[in-house]
Amino acid sequence: MPTDYKKILIIRFSSLGDVILTTPLLKVLREKFPNTRIDFLTRVSYMEVLVNNSNIDNIIAVSDELPFSELKEIKNNLRKEKYDLVIDLHNNLRTFYLRNFLKLSGSRILIFRKYSIRKKLLVRFKLNLMKDLPSIIDRYILTLKKLFPVDEYLNKYLPEIFTDEKSKNNVDRILSKEGIGNDKELICIVPSSIHFTKTYPPELYEELIDHFDAAKYNFVLVGTGEAIYNIDVIKTGIERNVFNLYNKFNTIELAELMKRCSYVITGDTGPMHIAEAMNVPVIMMAGSSVREFGFYPQNKNAIVLEVNYLKCRPCSHIGRSECPLVHFKCMREITPAQIQLRMKIEK
Repeated sequence: MPTDYKKILIIRFSSLGDVILTTPLLKVLREKFPNTRIDFLTRVSYMEVLVNNSNIDNIIAVSDELPFSELKEIKNNLRKEKYDLVIDLHNNLRTFYLRNFLKLSGSRILIFRKYSIRKKLLVRFKLNLMKDLPSIIDRYILTLKKLFPVDEYLNKYLPEIFTDEKSKNNVDRILSKEGIGNDKELICIVPSSIHFTKTYPPELYEELIDHFDAAKYNFVLVGTGEAIYNIDVIKTGIERNVFNLYNKFNTIELAELMKRCSYVITGDTGPMHIAEAMNVPVIMMAGSSVREFGFYPQNKNAIVLEVNYLKCRPCSHIGRSECPLVHFKCMREITPAQIQLRMKIEK
């Protein structure tokens, strides 16, 4: 039997997908420690995906910038809490600083293994020592193996996000205002990623949409920040049955929107993991990403399209601002016809 910890702290500062993928671990912890207080430390931009999650008692949000002055203040506040167990799922310099001070205060520390050297070998030399590693979800859960046997929990749980009545009503209101009814199937497109090599070209999204019967399907384009540029390209090319919902939703509302969609089509993005958490059929164009990094969607109705013959993949473990070889074949050779065909086959 595991030790009866009274207070546990989970640390994962970013990013959106990484935070979402911690939720199966939270479920395991709650099963094992039903009476324990479980707190989660993260950046304010990502706390929304943890709201309404009954496996967490308290969300501790820090600023996105997280300067050293704030980090020092957080450290002092955490030391006062006297956590019995601290689980560092980020494992970077900031969390190294925090966890070592917490260790001095008597906390037991567990640290997520990042396999950084193996990633570098795969990216730089295409030496693949990661092919037998499980998904990030299970790698997080394996962090708990020093507490209790975890094999029964591997490949067991999908990520979770919990919407609420407020988000439902807001999505209803926005869709009604945009003139989007229930008479057609709804398909969500996330047309942009932070990284160019994880972004499917907008002109190919335009071609994909043109393959569908406008009398049967509506497409919603979602995103924030620089996504507006790709959305404008798509919307300019096709006016019919395409709706620009740029910057219309917060994270929980986006999850609620995706619940209503037949498919979510995207690259390797944070919103892809929102769709995964809502167990919505996902079409993911991998681009420069590879399965070995552990971030491919785990729900059974997910479809991943990738160009496996390319020896230049992966060119990065996080993504690049441009294709280093210019051709960008890892995305451009995934054709709209292939995407539509896979969708028809799955149906």
